[in-house]
Amino acid sequence: MPGFGLLGRFVAKARAVGFRTALRQGLKNRLLDPRDTLPLARVNRAGLFAVSADAIHEQEKQAIRASSLMFDASRVEATYPLIFEYQGRIMRYAFRPAAKASRGLVVLFHGHDAFLHMGPVRAWDDFDLLAPWDTFGWKRQGSWFWGEKGVPFVEELVQALIASRRAPGQKWFCTGGSMGGFASLWHGIKHGADGVYVMCPQVDLAAKIIDFGAENKNNPYLHLKGEIGGPPDLLALAKEKAELPPLFLIQNQHDHVNPFADHAWKLLEVYNGKRGWYGLRIHPSIGHGGDGKQEEAEMFFALILDKAPPKRFER
Repeated sequence: MPGFGLLGRFVAKARAVGFRTALRQGLKNRLLDPRDTLPLARVNRAGLFAVSADAIHEQEKQAIRASSLMFDASRVEATYPLIFEYQGRIMRYAFRPAAKASRGLVVLFHGHDAFLHMGPVRAWDDFDLLAPWDTFGWKRQGSWFWGEKGVPFVEELVQALIASRRAPGQKWFCTGGSMGGFASLWHGIKHGADGVYVMCPQVDLAAKIIDFGAENKNNPYLHLKGEIGGPPDLLALAKEKAELPPLFLIQNQHDHVNPFADHAWKLLEVYNGKRGWYGLRIHPSIGHGGDGKQEEAEMFFALILDKAPPKRFER
């Protein structure tokens, strides 16, 4: 009977990937054009194979201005309702326990211009969420979750916050985009996270100082640099580490803020040299963004826990 064959295939799928996943995939296949579920279907069509970044950049600025998620500083502050004090400094943050049994802690790092970025609006099913709010740096717009003028006091503050919310032995992960992508990589690599999921990350902050104008006094990257220390060198850090956390990275190829070849690619070369685990989705498009989703980050972290992979591939 045809129905028995369909049911048999569903049962086999459910045994392989779980009932919920099999049901979700089955409904998608029945209700949607299968092409709509492919990653390439989510590419920024305006930037696809474009020849100039200027028009795309202007489109992105207009979209940001029109977004319903734009809030003034006081309303964004309310989404980080908790206060953490450490060595005479405070940091606002949000914490959402897992909706179900927690499998780990995920730290969400927001992007630059802190006043634009809300805290998490929903709980994840299987992970506790911790979202620090970085209002340090140039004009309190963000310090890359690191510090100011060569002093990494924000990094220390964030790590103390993580320690206060992380249960003993609990697995932990990092995710974020742009400035938050850098922070995810910096904290994840330096402090031994179990996995990192990032979108359009900044990697080489010394290069960003030059890009923004080394003589420009309003340079937020220059504010990281002191007479002795800073800015933080992510590539040097990654090269020093014997092991790197599993990584998933999403970006447009010609990101006019953080070009893939000049930022993420340099880090991937380090991963290749150390035979670290990584996955990536790079679209042939212009634009500072990608198609990353929190749901995919949650899936990636769950897969890491399910497989418990070694940090390195051994030939």
